[in-house]
Amino acid sequence: MRRALSILVLLLIAEAPSVARGARSEDVSNAGPAGQQGQAASASLPTVDQVLDKYVQAIGGKDALDKVTTRVMKESIELPATGDAGSIAPGTIEIYMKAPNKRMLTVNIPGSGTDRRGYNGKAGWYVDPDEGPKDLSGADLDALKGEAEFYRETKLKELHPKMAVEGRTRVGSGEAYVVSAALADGNSEKFYFDAQSGLLVRDDLPVEIPDEGKTTQQSIFEDYKDVDGVKLPFTIRRLRPDGDSIIKFSEIKNNVLVDDNKFEKPPK
Repeated sequence: MRRALSILVLLLIAEAPSVARGARSEDVSNAGPAGQQGQAASASLPTVDQVLDKYVQAIGGKDALDKVTTRVMKESIELPATGDAGSIAPGTIEIYMKAPNKRMLTVNIPGSGTDRRGYNGKAGWYVDPDEGPKDLSGADLDALKGEAEFYRETKLKELHPKMAVEGRTRVGSGEAYVVSAALADGNSEKFYFDAQSGLLVRDDLPVEIPDEGKTTQQSIFEDYKDVDGVKLPFTIRRLRPDGDSIIKFSEIKNNVLVDDNKFEKPPK
C-alpha cells in the first residue's frame, strides 16, 4: 500500500495548471501546420501573447493575482480501482503556498499512509515513514520546485520560453487553442485554452510511470470559481494509463497567515 501512495503522490505533484518545466530557448514563436494550407491556418490563429494575455485576464488579471501572497487549499481525491495502484480509499490533501516559491503538501490516504513534502524556496524535503525527514533530489525535487512557483500563471512565457500556437481543437463542449511548450527533455507539454473564455481547460503532460515507462497525463480543469478576485478550478480530472483520479477542492483561501516554518524540513 505504500507503493500505491507513492504512485498517488507522483500523480499529485503536478497539480496546478502549469509548472516550471520549460526548456530555455531564444524566443517565443507562433507556429501552425506545415505547408501552404498550414500557413493560412496559422495566419488565422492568435499569437502566443494573445492567448496567454487572455488567460491572465480570464482568471482575474495580473493586478488581482499579484495581490495574493499566500494560499491554503484543502481537497479530496477519488481514485477508481484500476491500474497497479489497486483499490484506494478516498483521501485528503492539504497544500500550503507562499510567494514567491514556497510549497508544502500533505497527502493522507486511509490504509496507505501519509506523505508530507515541502520546498522552502531553496531546498526540498519529504518525510519517510520509516527513516524520517530526508532531502528531495532529482525529478521529484524538480517537480516540487516547479509547483512552488507562486505566480506561474503570469510567468508562463518565462517558464516556457519556447511556445507555439499549434491550432484549434474541440475540448468537451467547446473549442480551445492548443499551445505547445518545449520541455528540457525534448518533449512538449500542451496547454488547451478555451477559445471563448480564455480559461485553461486541459493540459497534456509527458510523464514517466514507475515500472511502466513514458506516457501522457491528461488533466481537465473544471468548475472555475472566484476566490478573492482570482478564478481557480475547483475540480481537476486526471487521466493516466495507471489509473484516473478526480481532485475536488473543498476550500481555497488566499492571503491567510502561513508561517515560514511550515516549509522547513522537520527535525528528526
